[in-house]
Amino acid sequence: MFNQRDQQRSRVYAWEKTASSKLTRMLDGQASVHRHHDPEFETIAQCSDFLAPIWSAERGRYGRVRVPMPTIERPSWGQRRALAHWDHRITLPKWARNRWVILHEAAHRLTPGDEAHGPRFVGVLIGLLARHGGYDANELMATADEAGVKYHVRSIGSVPVLSLPERLHRLLPVQEMEAAFELDVSWRQVRGASLQLVRAGLAIWKRDRLLPIDRQLECGLAL
Repeated sequence: MFNQRDQQRSRVYAWEKTASSKLTRMLDGQASVHRHHDPEFETIAQCSDFLAPIWSAERGRYGRVRVPMPTIERPSWGQRRALAHWDHRITLPKWARNRWVILHEAAHRLTPGDEAHGPRFVGVLIGLLARHGGYDANELMATADEAGVKYHVRSIGSVPVLSLPERLHRLLPVQEMEAAFELDVSWRQVRGASLQLVRAGLAIWKRDRLLPIDRQLECGLAL
C-alpha cells in the first residue's frame, strides 16, 4: 500500500507491540493493559460506532473537516492484516477489532497518503491514543523514543493532562519511594495522591505497597 518512503514501518510495528503490552490505559476509570493484537469488539458495526464520534472530533484538527468517516468493512478472503485503503476504506480481520488498531488505521486516513508510517503519522496516532484510547502521551512518546521511532510533536495536538493520582494509579502496585522516584515528586506528594485513590476505592495499602483494589483481593485470596 505504501511507497518506498515508508522507512520506519517495521520500527512502528515493533513499538506498538511493546507499548501496548506494557503501558496502562485508563478507560471509564478502570486501568488495564490491552495488547494491540487482541480483539475488543465482536462486530464491524461496533468498530464503526467506536470510530464515528472520534472521526467527527478529529477530522478538523488535521485538515479533513469535509471528509466523511472511512467505511469499516470485513477483510477480503485470506487478508490477515488491518488495512487503510486508498479508496477511504478500512478493513479489519477479527484480531484487529480493537481501539488501538482502529485508531492506527484512522491515523492513516487523517494524514497524507505518502506519509505512510512517517513522523507525522506517528504523531497523529499518539494524539488519538491519548485522547481516545486512554493512554498517556508522555509514556507513548517515551516508548517511541526507546524504539527509535520518529514523531512530530505538533501532530499530536492537545492531550489530556493527568493528575498526580491518575499517574500514580498507572504505576500500581508500587512502593511509596519507588513511586516518588518514577513520578519525580516527593514521598509526601505520593502519600497525598494515594489517599485520594484510597478514598475513591481504587487502591489500598497492604504492608508497604499500594495495590489496586482488584489486585489486593486476588492477593488476599491467595494467602
